[in-house]
Amino acid sequence: MTADRRIGVTFVRQDPARLGAEPAEVALSSLIEALGQGLLDVVVAPRGLDLTVTDPVIFDATYSHPTHEGDLILGVGLAGESEAARELVTAAGHEGAAAVVLRRGAADTAAVRAAAEAAGVALLLIPATTGWEHVFTLIRTALEASRAATWSSQAGLAIGDLVSLANAVAGTVGGAATIEDPDSSVLAFSSLGHPIDIPRQDTILGHRVPSTWRQVLRERGVFKRLYETDDVVHVTDLGEPDVFVAPRMAIAVRAGGELLGSIWVAEADRPFDDRAVQALRAAGRIAALHMLHHRAAGDIERQRQRELIQTLLDGLDEPMPGMSSLGLTGIPVVVLAVDPDLTHVAADEAEVRMERAVSVVTLYAEVFRRRARVVAVDGIIYILLPCPEGTQPSSLVGFADNVVQRAQVATRTVVRVGVGSAAPELRDVHRSRREADEVLRVLRRSSSAGVTAHVDDVRGQLALLHLEDLAAHDPRLRAGKIRTLVDHDRRRRTSYVDTLRAYLDEFGDVPAAAARLSIHRNTFRYRLGRLIELSGLDLADPDERLITHLQLRLLDDHDSAGSDPIE
Repeated sequence: MTADRRIGVTFVRQDPARLGAEPAEVALSSLIEALGQGLLDVVVAPRGLDLTVTDPVIFDATYSHPTHEGDLILGVGLAGESEAARELVTAAGHEGAAAVVLRRGAADTAAVRAAAEAAGVALLLIPATTGWEHVFTLIRTALEASRAATWSSQAGLAIGDLVSLANAVAGTVGGAATIEDPDSSVLAFSSLGHPIDIPRQDTILGHRVPSTWRQVLRERGVFKRLYETDDVVHVTDLGEPDVFVAPRMAIAVRAGGELLGSIWVAEADRPFDDRAVQALRAAGRIAALHMLHHRAAGDIERQRQRELIQTLLDGLDEPMPGMSSLGLTGIPVVVLAVDPDLTHVAADEAEVRMERAVSVVTLYAEVFRRRARVVAVDGIIYILLPCPEGTQPSSLVGFADNVVQRAQVATRTVVRVGVGSAAPELRDVHRSRREADEVLRVLRRSSSAGVTAHVDDVRGQLALLHLEDLAAHDPRLRAGKIRTLVDHDRRRRTSYVDTLRAYLDEFGDVPAAAARLSIHRNTFRYRLGRLIELSGLDLADPDERLITHLQLRLLDDHDSAGSDPIE
């Protein structure tokens, strides 16, 4: 390694020998196209986009390595208005680099653009929310995969199209193919009409390798062999006497040391030969770029959808571009608020359990309603559930009960679900969300309320919650004759507040109220007379009864706590 501190700019390069390949060459335009729209945006390109890119190089202010012609310099940690950014693009042009990449928002200055123009170096931007490690891995994988570009182009593959990739693999290797993630979930499968066995059929139907089949593969060391090597693994003799399982070949797919998943091909009408093995090796080499691009595109789309959903939940003042992509227009939407109680769980463990809950809830909601949308906000999982006109609250509560069962298994804790009313238009979704949140408040404060409820079932409790909120900011709502009884109970250890509450709760039925307090009815009548005498309450007045009953509901716990009576 040699130091190069000319004009004060330093770089760090990944050693190609360590990566097992010489720097691959590809046109800058092809790289931008391969990485997909939205990852690398061109600000200026003084020499055009047909120049060759050889390697991604990470800018570093401490250590220096020589820069080579065609390098793609990643300006990690640079602000566009800084002198360092202008020095970087000047130095990159002096060394013959192809382009400098900065984060969006860090290069929106005329000075940096002018420096790039003068240096003859392209200036590119990545999204503000995209990590540098992710960008580096994508670029490096794209360059490495360029050696197999002929295989990919001959197959007519668009980068990131895993379905076409699966069909291309099936056609070249000669058998039904699946592309799976590290958890054995199916990302894509071929559909060229190759014969399939029962495990593959169950895998496709369930979009995941069945647990029994995964257990067999695990017990016989197939996964261990697959993920310890970069070469093709042959899988044979896994069938039971009464179940035919075709021989298979599999290869792991990696990028920058990260396991992305695997490709599996089931033998068809003729045994795999050396040509089939070579074809699967080639597919494994180019699959990383497709899988990374597929994942990146999915991440970007999921983030965009999350932002749209959160906008709906917060309140939509006016139509937003792209809102129709959520698929929620033209049908009422009900918001469900799912609350896993993770307050007693350590922060790192709570995060893991929350992720599990989101995955489980999303899967179940999308099975129940294909267009359902799910997002987690501040520890609450919100489900936006499209519901046809006339959907009964009872069916929504039944759905919520099933969500609770699944989420409790995933989180190993209590889960509550509040269900709002239907929002006829997208601009009303925030109202349904507010109702669902309020239902959760009711469920949290009362163990007798259960763990699921529809807003229509708890309207009374919600009205009291709203009154409590008002009373918290306006003490006058708690003032009045009842305060005399509260103060007397506290000073004299009497139970007049409890007596009055029992009388009103039982609609003036003295025997029932006395039974509630486990005292004789005559004793109850005596206490009732004394509290009326002390407070001046007129319980014959319906308005005073109503206000008094409400004030009893608004009493703080310490105000309403009675004690052993002495009167």
